[in-house]
Amino acid sequence: MIDASIEAIPGLLLTFGVLTLILALPVGLLARVRQKPVAVRVMCTVSVAGVCAVTLLPTDGGPVGRGAICDVSSPFPQVFLSSSALLNVALFVPAPFFGVLVFRRFLTVAVVAVLSSGCIELIQAEGAMGRACSTTDIVANATGALIGTAGGVVWLRWRGQEARWRKTDAFWGVGLAVVGAMVLTGVFQTSVEPYLPLSERDDVKAQEHALEGSDAWITAAAKDVFGAKAPVREVVSEKRDARHLVTASTDSGDISGWWPEKKLVQAAYKDNRAEAGSLSMSQAEAVGTRFAERWFPEEIRGAVRKVRMSGTGETAVYMVSYRRYTAGVMMPMRLSIMVTSAGRIMNFSARAVEDPDLPKVVVTEDEAGRLAHQYSGRTTQGAVLLAQRVTGRGWRPVWMVGIETSDVFLDAVTGRRIPRTSLDVERP
Repeated sequence: MIDASIEAIPGLLLTFGVLTLILALPVGLLARVRQKPVAVRVMCTVSVAGVCAVTLLPTDGGPVGRGAICDVSSPFPQVFLSSSALLNVALFVPAPFFGVLVFRRFLTVAVVAVLSSGCIELIQAEGAMGRACSTTDIVANATGALIGTAGGVVWLRWRGQEARWRKTDAFWGVGLAVVGAMVLTGVFQTSVEPYLPLSERDDVKAQEHALEGSDAWITAAAKDVFGAKAPVREVVSEKRDARHLVTASTDSGDISGWWPEKKLVQAAYKDNRAEAGSLSMSQAEAVGTRFAERWFPEEIRGAVRKVRMSGTGETAVYMVSYRRYTAGVMMPMRLSIMVTSAGRIMNFSARAVEDPDLPKVVVTEDEAGRLAHQYSGRTTQGAVLLAQRVTGRGWRPVWMVGIETSDVFLDAVTGRRIPRTSLDVERP
């Protein structure tokens, strides 16, 4: 971890060495002139140089160019578990430790060390230096400062030297704490934008809670379609209104469905070529029926099942379709399952929509054909009566009349033509 930290900060050791010479040399000479202990003052200076080099040098990571931001998520418990946080604790121990030995004012030293931690995080937030400001770092640095201060006090007492409470220390310590805290708080509030990581945001937590169980459900469906030898590589969700479209991706293909309704929408192999097999139409129908009964029990209840073969020979493909009719109107529910001659579910598409309440149909099929010809001037080629959602009017019975290469849509109650753009159209 230490090696990685050194590599992440270009020029760290060189900068530390230069700062040490610039700061420690005059401090040592001044202490010798004043006949003060040299070693402890030099060590305090070296510790400060180390803190500056490690925390204020630009790096290649962090939110460069994103403005002054600071992570305000809770620092607990990661401040005691994260290796980087523990390194921050250790980094801030030596300077206040030696500071107490030099100045003998432990309260003032502790306050200065803690405020210095806040200043460092402020500089990291304000400067485009590849650094990330966070409350976890502030708490870790402050913890190290307090440990170092306490260690200095314990050392002095163990050595039988003076470490008493002084009024001047209390005055300066409390005064610096109050003024420093007010200034830092004001600067942070006015110039630094607080943010929470996605994992800490209430809306993200609510979404994660809403999606609990969705991975297991869509994974089970993927295994049923693509087989256990095609493990799920990724599961993504897209929120749409009050529900989520969950999609599982495998090397063989993708499958998606609505959550929390647990309604599959579609699945398809990336390679849609049918392998050779020997299933008859009735056997392929049985395969599709078993799949439908497992994953679409409510949708197929009361629906009409039909089977249609595409292709010939051993590579034929069978489409098992389910449609439901009410008073002759095809409801919006759709289910189409493609089964190969080898018994594999090659793909399926489903539309799980409850049967809507519709007004009574007035326009007959013959009248719909005549009106379609009148509107288009072309020969009609059959008609299908569908339940369709019409923009601004809700669900309506609609005639879809074929005219050569296109369709004409008519309201089955009024006979008026409906623009295709006003319909949620899905061919039967």
